[in-house]
Amino acid sequence: MSWIIKSLIDSLRFLVEIATVSLLIWAGWHSPSLVGRLIGGVALPIAVLLAWGRWMAPRSPFQLVEWQRLIAEIVLFGGTTMAAVAIGQTRLALSYGAVVLVSLLLTHGVR
Repeated sequence: MSWIIKSLIDSLRFLVEIATVSLLIWAGWHSPSLVGRLIGGVALPIAVLLAWGRWMAPRSPFQLVEWQRLIAEIVLFGGTTMAAVAIGQTRLALSYGAVVLVSLLLTHGVR
């Protein structure tokens, strides 16, 4: 695979990761209570960032094996899609889900 295609796939992947954290923060702040906002809009995105850095970052010494990483990504990205639906952003959830699907297929399907 050429370095240009790999760079494009990695760039799309990075944008998906940024969108995931952004959507989690946005969905978390739609909670009716302050505690819900702090947990959903602050603690959950921080936990996701820490877990990603520990087990899923490309240079992590504790990186999950391929099949574990795929399952973790499906759970994380699927949960984020459902969070967007839960706050009434169905079109955004569909768009995000489609981009995630393409990213997953390119990342895990193209080697």
